[in-house]
Amino acid sequence: MANPQPLNFTIDDSSPVIRYTPNPTFAVNIFPDPLLNWSPVCGAIDASERCDDHSAHVTGLDGAKFALSFFGTGINLFGNLTLGTTFSMNIDGNTVSNGLSGGEGADSQILAKVSGLSPALHTLILTVKKGEDIRGLFTFDYAQILVGNATSFNRTVIDAFSDQLRLGPAEPRYLESWNRYGGYNASVPDGVNFSSFRATDVMGANVYAAFKGSTLFYYGPCYTASHAYTVSLDGGANSQPVQLNASVPFTQVVARCLRYYSGGLSTQISDSGSQIEHEILITNSQDKKWLTIHWLEMWDFQLVESTGISTGASPSSAITRIPHLHSTDGGGIVALLALTTVLYSIICHLF
Repeated sequence: MANPQPLNFTIDDSSPVIRYTPNPTFAVNIFPDPLLNWSPVCGAIDASERCDDHSAHVTGLDGAKFALSFFGTGINLFGNLTLGTTFSMNIDGNTVSNGLSGGEGADSQILAKVSGLSPALHTLILTVKKGEDIRGLFTFDYAQILVGNATSFNRTVIDAFSDQLRLGPAEPRYLESWNRYGGYNASVPDGVNFSSFRATDVMGANVYAAFKGSTLFYYGPCYTASHAYTVSLDGGANSQPVQLNASVPFTQVVARCLRYYSGGLSTQISDSGSQIEHEILITNSQDKKWLTIHWLEMWDFQLVESTGISTGASPSSAITRIPHLHSTDGGGIVALLALTTVLYSIICHLF
């Protein structure tokens, strides 16, 4: 990478790394009332289709929130607003007033654009503000993370069937629970078997890997029967695992589902002269519910010291780290807007 190139990725609304409040509760094909909660929906036409690029979180509840932590120099949010619904946003506790969209309808698919942040960990919190019309809705589709301008970039992957993964615990009932299942033809990077992934439905079964890099992505299909799990990164005796839930209410599968993401990891050189290793431990938290893994993806890059872009906010340094990388196409946006229209029509019949 001779000249600096922008390094970006997207996090889909369906990714468990996004924290929604109130937390949506649902059964299969029974969606929460968007006027009372967040309603996760899939705009895929056929139940056999994957919901990648077709999902959205919709709400008409005043004060509904979502939080997302990321490493980067900016973030763009995409979705839709109707009937006077607006929102407020803060990053690292500081209110963002520039770059927010006040428009609504099909011509306003960019909700917010924030740039010029320091290349560090940041936490965004968005709050929905209800307009005078009770039928108004806020729809969130995906976030685009602007990492920065990179002078070098290296991507490595660990496939679900790689010897670099260690399945556990070392007891037959755990090890024998990890089986191979057919994939959903997800778009995968080179070095990953697109047609198969691993999964277990035994509580306590886990998978461990050591890796190098400054950014980690963990992918595995998300569907109705995939539920709670924990992720421990560089876990020590005093570390607290991150608790996540990968269940969705629709019958379609999110094949390229980002189950965990962490950026800003240390790339220091050890005393032996090599880059230090990190460790990840992923554990199934529920019996008879599925934990999946398709691949781990690691990024290592060098950013230019200054991005040279203007800022719409002046946040403080970030403290937290938690939070999918997938592309979005025009068809997904059309399906999203059509889905919002259907929800709007249903609400109109209620009033």
